[in-house]
This record gives sequence, structure tokens and C-alpha cells, in this order.
Amino acid sequence: MKYICTQIVLLFIIASGFSQKVEESGNIKFVQLTDLHVSVGNENDFLLQNIVKEINNSDNEFVVVTGDLTNRGADDELKQAHSILANLKIPYYVVSGNHETNWSESAGLTYKKIWGNDRFVFTKGDYIFIGFPCGPYMKMGDGFVKHEDVLWLDKTLKDSLKNSNKKVLNFAHYPLDNSVSNYKEVLSVLKKYPTVVSFCGHGHTLKKYDFSGLSGIMGTSITSLDGKTKSYNEVIISNDSIRIYQKEIDRSSDFKFSVPSKPSKIEIPKGNSGNNFTPFVKDMASMYSLPSFDKKNLYFTNSIGEIQSVNLKNKKLNWKVTTGNAIYFSPILVKNILVIGTIEGNLLGLNKDSGKQKWKIHVGGVFVGSPIIENNKLYTASSSAFICIDAVTGQLLWENKLPQAYSQGTPLIHADKIIFGTWDTNIYCLNKNTGSFIWKWNNGNNKQVLYSPGNVNVVSSKSRLYFVTPERFLTILEIETGKTLLRTSKWKVRESMGKSQDGKWFYAKTMNGELLRLPLNDDLELTEENLIAQSKVLDLKLAYDHNPAPILENKSKIYIGSRKGEVVIVDAEKFEIIKQLNLGSSSVNGFTVDDKGNVWTSLIEGGIYLLD
Repeated sequence: MKYICTQIVLLFIIASGFSQKVEESGNIKFVQLTDLHVSVGNENDFLLQNIVKEINNSDNEFVVVTGDLTNRGADDELKQAHSILANLKIPYYVVSGNHETNWSESAGLTYKKIWGNDRFVFTKGDYIFIGFPCGPYMKMGDGFVKHEDVLWLDKTLKDSLKNSNKKVLNFAHYPLDNSVSNYKEVLSVLKKYPTVVSFCGHGHTLKKYDFSGLSGIMGTSITSLDGKTKSYNEVIISNDSIRIYQKEIDRSSDFKFSVPSKPSKIEIPKGNSGNNFTPFVKDMASMYSLPSFDKKNLYFTNSIGEIQSVNLKNKKLNWKVTTGNAIYFSPILVKNILVIGTIEGNLLGLNKDSGKQKWKIHVGGVFVGSPIIENNKLYTASSSAFICIDAVTGQLLWENKLPQAYSQGTPLIHADKIIFGTWDTNIYCLNKNTGSFIWKWNNGNNKQVLYSPGNVNVVSSKSRLYFVTPERFLTILEIETGKTLLRTSKWKVRESMGKSQDGKWFYAKTMNGELLRLPLNDDLELTEENLIAQSKVLDLKLAYDHNPAPILENKSKIYIGSRKGEVVIVDAEKFEIIKQLNLGSSSVNGFTVDDKGNVWTSLIEGGIYLLD
């Protein structure tokens, strides 16, 4: 008996010593979850519930989720993902992915209400854990870290590391390479600090990366690309290494690889960025829409909810109004009223000289598109109604509650009709005087909303409607009835389109970086063969491109924008490139013309450019 007691005491001492040794070693163990893609009732919904139960029975200390919590960023999906993650018994930290920011029915407002700010920072052991979102925001584009988030990253690390020897672990949805258009800017910040590794998702595959000398770890999606493996990642940080394990459900963790726990030596890739144009205005926040103009001033909005007026002559700020949340709506002037739509579902009429609010209409849904004006009447769509108002007085003239999702394009006025597309798969045609329904069209695939004509500026001849959609089809309809006259996938088109000033040509940008020109001729027999015979294609030297910015022709010049901050200007008569302007690194928002006939553009990174 004495021998047994001695053995028990000895084992207790050994176990206590081992426990103390582990604690003294400073090991940190946590879970990285990424690419959850939860929809209510889908397989990943139930899988994530099981993963949470398994994590609760583990010795992990916390969880970091690196984006794509949902499939479409829909409110019900966000709420479902949150309700599941709320069952974790340990802390968790989350940043969004492109599936939350690109197709959000609330323009990111629901995510913000549920999780608060879309970034985090906390300290554990010898490390600072810091995460931020990468977009893209409410339109097809590359990943992009908003300028205000880059500034936040720099300031937060500077403040957190003051008089500290801690090291940095970075978390984002996208890999910090060409997947993020301003990755060099982000790496330039991380280089200033002892950054060890950057964790990411997006690729759905567990993989080790080298981000210009910074160790990178892409986590596995909870369901593998082939659908056969259900897993997540466990991470153990020790004094000399960061070890990555793949944890399949109901199985032991499988060690995959490790990276050193010492700071990486980041070397920013050299080479001229090619930017050869100075912005007229450079804001500290991002921009998602185009500016508006009168003879003396320009007006613009940004991603932190500011509305600003700037003098065109001296570039001084006239006034600034803050609304609180990102603005995607394109501001528009009607006499002395500047009209703004918000993601809270409000239309605001501001005095253009002072910024003082003159009227306000609550419509509901979110406003993220571009309005159109005719005779002081403003036509625009929220995600819950299409409305017509008197833009001077703010009086609601009529509304139609047909839209079941948001609309990002500019409506088309054609005689007594107004036509617009939404992300509910439909293009609608209403009577512009009464709002009464005339017809609607969809591609027959009501279940695939990501093929919707939600961000298109449709083009018309006298009797035909032309447009391209994300399913890469060109479609031509009869305007009077909405009947489909022709659909073709001959060209790899997506969302970017426009019309010549004389109304003779339809333009579209292909995903191969080409400019397609087709005749807007109602007498042309509509067959694919006839269209091909009448078409012309110009290589814009952009390579792969999915920027949805509308194409503009002005004074016999065609303006096309890219996802990488490039503007190609084409001679409309000769149909050949005049020049290419490299403005920045982020998507071009489109083009607009001021009162003097000058062409302007803006980039998501916060610059406004005078092109003529």
C-alpha cells in the first residue's frame, strides 16, 4: 500500500512539473476557422455546429475566424453564423470575407450591428493578434484594404508595441499578394513592426505562403473543395515555431507544417508602380461612387459616411457632413439641392452651399446605386422600393415595392418607361409617370442570384434593350414587351457597358480586357452570326479584368476603367487606343462629366481625378 501511495505521489509530482513546464514555455493554442459559407439549413450550417461543440471540448484558448462566414452576406446567413459561433465557450474574433462585403443585402450594416467594427486587436502571451477586412466592397473587384484600415493598422501597432518586445500575428481573409490590390501598402506597414506571420483564408486549401518574405498561412475551409474532408486548423505557438495542424471532425489533429516564430524579413517588391497621374482630391477614406459638380464646386462621399464639398478653384473644403456609415450612393445635384442616399434607407436633400439638411425621406432598404434626373424628378431604387421624388422639395411622387434586392446601376429612361436591374435576378420596366408595372425579365435561373443584372447600366436603341450580365451573356430585349430577342455567350462579357454619344454603338468590356463594339441598329436581323459580322473587338492590353465600371464616350473619346486603377482612352472614330493612364492600384468607379464637359473619375482608394 505504501508503495502504491509513493507511486501516486511521484506521478502527481511529474504531472505537476510537466504542467508547469508547459505553462512556463509560453505555448499558445488556438483555432483558425475560415470560409464557413453558412446558409440557413445547408450542410455547412450543421457542420459548423459540430465544430463548435468539438472546440468546446478541446484545450484551445480562443478562435479566430478569417472571413467568408456566409455564402451571400444575407442577413439570415449572418444571423445564423453568429448564433452558432455564440455557442463557443472560449473567446472568438472575426473579420469579414468577400462574401460578406461584396453581396451584402444591408451594405455591411447587419454585419456591423452583429459584430461591431470589422477589425480586432488583442494581446496573448508574447504576441499581438491583429485583424482587418479586405473587401471588395459592394461591387466586383480585387481585395483592397481601405485606407482608413491601413492607417488604423499602423497606429494600433505603433501604440501597442510602445515599450514592448511583443511580436505581431496578422489576420485577413485574402492572402497578402496580388489578390489584394494595395498589398504593398499593407506590407509596408507590417514591415515596420516585428511581424511573424499573416494568416488568411479565401483559397479553401491549407497552404504555406511567402508574402514577400512574410510567412503566410492559408487555412482550410471547413468543407474541402472536393467536399470530402470536413476540418479546421489548430495552431500551437511555442518559443521557436508556429505549428499548424489539420483537425478533421472526430479525428486526432494531424500535423502539417510549421513556420519560425521569429519576425519575418519583409522585402517589398521593387518596380515602378506606373502611377503617372496626380489626384485632384485625395481623401483619407475610400470612395465607392463618383463626384457631382456645379460650376464652382465638386461634391463627394466616402466610406466613413462623410459628404464633402470642395472648391474647384482652390481645392479648399467648403463644408463636411457626417452620416455615420459608408455611402455607396452617387450624389446628384438638382438646382441647389444635393441628394444623397444612405444604407439606412434614407434619402437626404442638402443645401449645396451649406450642407444643411433641407428634407429627408425614409424609404427603407439600402441605397447603393446611382439615381437619374429628369425635369427635377429623381428616380432611384433602394433594396425595397423604386421611387420617384421631387428632388427640390423632397416630396414622394410615387413608389413601387417590386425590387426584392438592391440595385447598383443607373436606371434608364426611355420615352414613358423607366428600366432598371436588381440583385433579385430581374430587370424591371415601370411607367415613369405612375410607377405602374409594365414587365420584368430574368434569365430563367431564379436560384443563382449572383448572375443577376444588379450592377448594370442598360443601353437602348429606339426599340431594343442591350445589356451584359455576370453570367457572361449579352442579352437583347424588345423594350415594349420585355421579350428576349437574342442571348449570346460569344463574348466573355460581365457588367461593364456603355453607349456612343451619337447612339449608334453599344460598348462592352470583356473579362479578357477587350472593348467590344456592336451596332445599335433596329433594322439589323438579330442572329449571332449577324452580330459577329458587325462587331469589332479592340485589345485594351488590360488582360483579365472584371471591373463593372460603366463605359463613357465623350467628345469622340471612349473611357474604360480597370480593376487595377487603369483608365484606357480610345479614339471612338478610329477605334484604337490613344493612351493609358495609371491612376492607382484600386478599382475605377466609373466616369462623369462636369458642367464644362471635362471627364472625371474616382478610385476606391480615395482619389478623384480630372482626366481632361
